[in-house]
Amino acid sequence: MPEWTKEQKLAIDKEGSNIIVSAGAGSGKTAVLTERVIRKLKEGVSIDELLILTFTEAAAKEMKDRIRRAIVKNESLKKNLELIDSAYITTFDSYALSVVKKYYYLLNISPNIKICDENILFLKKSEILDDIFEDYYRENDELFIKLITDYTNKNDTFIKNNILSINNKLDSIINKEEFLDNYFSNYTDEDIDKYISEYNNLLIRKINSIKNLIHSLSFFVENTYIEKLNNELKNLLNSKTYNEVKTNCEIKLPSLPRNSSEEAKAYKELIKSMLDSVKKLCTYENEEEIKSSIFKTKDYVKVVIDILKRLDNEIKEFKKENELYDFLDIELLAIKVLKENKEVAKSIKESLNEIMIDEYQDTNDIQEEFISYISNNNVYMVGDIKQSIYRFRNANPYIFKSKYDSYKDGNGFKIDLNKNFRSREEVLDGINKIFSKIMDDSIGGASYIDSHQMIFGNLDYNNNGKVNQNNNLDIYNYTFDKESGFSKEEYEAFIVANDIKEIEI
Repeated sequence: MPEWTKEQKLAIDKEGSNIIVSAGAGSGKTAVLTERVIRKLKEGVSIDELLILTFTEAAAKEMKDRIRRAIVKNESLKKNLELIDSAYITTFDSYALSVVKKYYYLLNISPNIKICDENILFLKKSEILDDIFEDYYRENDELFIKLITDYTNKNDTFIKNNILSINNKLDSIINKEEFLDNYFSNYTDEDIDKYISEYNNLLIRKINSIKNLIHSLSFFVENTYIEKLNNELKNLLNSKTYNEVKTNCEIKLPSLPRNSSEEAKAYKELIKSMLDSVKKLCTYENEEEIKSSIFKTKDYVKVVIDILKRLDNEIKEFKKENELYDFLDIELLAIKVLKENKEVAKSIKESLNEIMIDEYQDTNDIQEEFISYISNNNVYMVGDIKQSIYRFRNANPYIFKSKYDSYKDGNGFKIDLNKNFRSREEVLDGINKIFSKIMDDSIGGASYIDSHQMIFGNLDYNNNGKVNQNNNLDIYNYTFDKESGFSKEEYEAFIVANDIKEIEI
């Protein structure tokens, strides 16, 4: 990038409020972040007055190295070189740990904090859960036996694994104990009706997806077939309630005309797959049966909650006895310090000119809560909801989406960096065609067509970087041979590898 674009310059210079920057792949995000830091240093802000957070040690090191190289090039900034190694250009985990280590005496814990390996902790949780189950078996607990009888076949491994999974998800809730204690307050008629409404909305979204797929199919078949298909699906496509969807979802799709294209076959298969998905969601006879079945789970839920609370208490006791913590514990302890000691939060808040958060789409609820105690309308958030891949680690990309949507309405400042300087125009066109079809607010959390399409930015590809090969999107079809001895993933890897080998560089 020989010079900054208007949007990049705005992302570098804008001050005075919380700012969210939606930065697509190849948009120069890291360069912009680095330049923003350098601009602040030139204006007299010291590097130790900035808190720059990311999610991996490698990313933090890269950011620190980039800033160091930029400082070295500017004589007037050399004093910051002495501070950069101790500056907070780090991960959320490391910064939270530094807060806990500094204020351990306020928490009544030992300063010798040890981070426990996640695998060891998982094994310990499994061991504790086994012991809890054994106690329930010995006591012949009525609700527990009912749970085991109704939901197991040969052994209780399935239930144990699900309880561990639920426990892991609940760990992302700040007030986990309070949530479990108050869970049954969600079993009112009003709450159940709300859940059923959400379920119904899910069905309607799938039906709308079927409508969109039929529209796409219409480009590859005669209108007479589309009319026949719409006529067959008419009642389902007009359904508005669960009961209507249930009544109208048993459908046999008409056969495609002979010699239909591969594209037409693919779209029909997608329609069939979406239709099957709707059918699977319509297992209940009507909405009343859904409601009654939810109320019937109350006894099962009660015993699961009791097990979860006991598991949580015993793992906490184990950690306390052995002075072991995981990074989730550290983040919660850091929040406890700030929440219960206003002068500590005030001190940190006043020491920071700005808090910069990279890969903001990977933030979780606990990290967001932590930042709220030390921020003062000075949080600079950079991310890309399209690159959210850490939900299995309890990342919550809807934090990004909520801010992005809110800042559009003036509650903060929103900047879009959509120009891609890394890829050729044909590559970006292919990506836009795919994601415009499959990503929206309900699927993926971003309206791709409205504000997330990637814009070709590196014109040098057209001027000086011309090559002979075809860079347009190409979709490969193949027949999978189950007898080949390879998995589908391996099969596809071979296709990609062969394609790379055939490209003339």
